[in-house]
Amino acid sequence: MSTKKYRARIWNPEIKKKIDLGYYDSEEERDLVEAQAKLDLSQHRTPKVIEDRSRGGELFVTFAERTLLDRKRRVTLSTWTNYQAMLRKWVIPTFGQMKLRDITPRDIDRWFNEVLPQGSPSNGQRYSILSMVMIRAVKMQEIPSNPCIVEGVAATKTKRRPTWSWSDFQVLYEAAATDQERALLWALAGSGCRIGEALALNVEDIDMPNSEIVVSHHMVRTQRVQGTKAHPEQVRYLTIPPQAPEALQTHLNGSGRAMDQPVFVNSRGGRLGYDRARRTFDSIRSSRGLDDLVIHDLRHLSLTAFGKTGATLAEIMQRGGHSDMRTALRYQHASRDRDRALVQRMAEMIP
Repeated sequence: MSTKKYRARIWNPEIKKKIDLGYYDSEEERDLVEAQAKLDLSQHRTPKVIEDRSRGGELFVTFAERTLLDRKRRVTLSTWTNYQAMLRKWVIPTFGQMKLRDITPRDIDRWFNEVLPQGSPSNGQRYSILSMVMIRAVKMQEIPSNPCIVEGVAATKTKRRPTWSWSDFQVLYEAAATDQERALLWALAGSGCRIGEALALNVEDIDMPNSEIVVSHHMVRTQRVQGTKAHPEQVRYLTIPPQAPEALQTHLNGSGRAMDQPVFVNSRGGRLGYDRARRTFDSIRSSRGLDDLVIHDLRHLSLTAFGKTGATLAEIMQRGGHSDMRTALRYQHASRDRDRALVQRMAEMIP
């Protein structure tokens, strides 16, 4: 779709940063420009930087990087990290060296249908990242219109998840092979916390006498970050049913772990990572034929059960750590029996 370009850059020791010298059609041309720039620096001259400052002349890669930095102020760290990973893996290789004004609807259509893996449920997100960059380019008056016009992508819906019961959870729990696996299952299902929040727990965050988990950190890849996914400064105190502290106590007994050490650990004694936790979970569920069950379903199971107790929307939002009311509403399911009971109470109030 586009001819490969070669980026010229040199290190400027005076300002202690690299200088971009533009993109060139061949390695020889790039090397020549870099050599001339180094000579200029050695003779205290400012290197010449080739840059297209006309409207839409900026390369997609540099404009996209600035777009993500602008977006970083308005989304969670984990969301921004996901944006960055998708952009670098799926979008930059195709469009990175193209000028904004040269990207056409035909280019994007070919990318979506020929480059992205066919049928992948993540294609909508990859497309939305590209569209986000191009929408900003329109707002900045770099291009006249957004070339992202592939039909039906924005309307793509995530496939409806199966509904799981506590009986399914019991099957899963009985299939777990170690105390740690059983403790992690109960930490998730008992509190409704996110997997990243559970993996960030330290021993001091488990209050056994009061049957409570304190969620004050979450994991972003391998980094333990303060706050929760939706709120950087949030701390949630989550009461858990009796089975959960029992499983956690059994897991921690005799471990000799200090209060500031992780609750869930890997084979080397370090903090258990998401990939390892997910693979272990997948192995447990597959051993019992629950192949459609994913680790996030335990959070859904927990918050749905909490919602059925008659909890208010505000209480569900607080327990789940939600900032979006629409997300919390998913867990406020009303059973038919409860609906009948409420209507019966209403009828008793009618004269």
